[in-house]
Amino acid sequence: MDLGLTGKVALVTGASAGIGFAVAERLAEEGCRLIICGRNGEQLEKASQSLLNFNVEVIPVIADVQNESDSQKLVEISLSKLGRIDILINNSEGASFSGESIEDISDAEWRGVFEGKLMGYIRMTNLVLPRMKNQQWGRIINIIGTSGKEPSPRLVKSGVVNAALMNFTKSVARQTASSNVLINSINPGIIDTPRHREYLKIYAQKEGTTQDFIREGIIKTIPMNRIGSSEELANLVVFLASECASYITGITIPVDGGLSSSAF
Repeated sequence: MDLGLTGKVALVTGASAGIGFAVAERLAEEGCRLIICGRNGEQLEKASQSLLNFNVEVIPVIADVQNESDSQKLVEISLSKLGRIDILINNSEGASFSGESIEDISDAEWRGVFEGKLMGYIRMTNLVLPRMKNQQWGRIINIIGTSGKEPSPRLVKSGVVNAALMNFTKSVARQTASSNVLINSINPGIIDTPRHREYLKIYAQKEGTTQDFIREGIIKTIPMNRIGSSEELANLVVFLASECASYITGITIPVDGGLSSSAF
């Protein structure tokens, strides 16, 4: 099936590993020209070299999109190198593990969370929207997280930010629909990524048990009885970026093995 993505320019943030890299791979398979960014230069270069195997242009840019000047630099480089941005994948780490009680989270920590992932996604969206509106074609896909809809006591800060981003996605999608700029979001559930494995380590240390024990407990809560892969999530991203999803905007889709559908 031709998804109509050949030659499109896609900017993928947080693309040096995990979900972001899997998304960049699938877009490269469909013939997209890529700008990938990340904070770790060594990881980013490794990712870039791997993506070149798909015979597409790949521009790696070391940048932290939670930083205003880095975000502006990233978009400027993207436009100067490839001339346009058709697809933006907002994929950034959220708040760190939050096992503490709500009253123990300081104002400074809350401000840090809001200035991080939330403002990062908003800022990147604002930076690319004028170009997308002008060309009457654009796709923005926000990788958010299930804690925005299914709150977790261990992810209070992430839950607040993710809920805000779900609202942001729907609100902005209504503003941009007439310009054929479609904005959707995806809520990953438990996905096997380096960050997930780091969480397992933290949980295990806090509970005084093993990572395997924690992992088995998590799997029991998932109707499909397994943890998802980054590639499974990337398939949905590519669909939403394609012409196959040309009448879809303003929605949030969970990719979680049925976990959210079983919650009350």
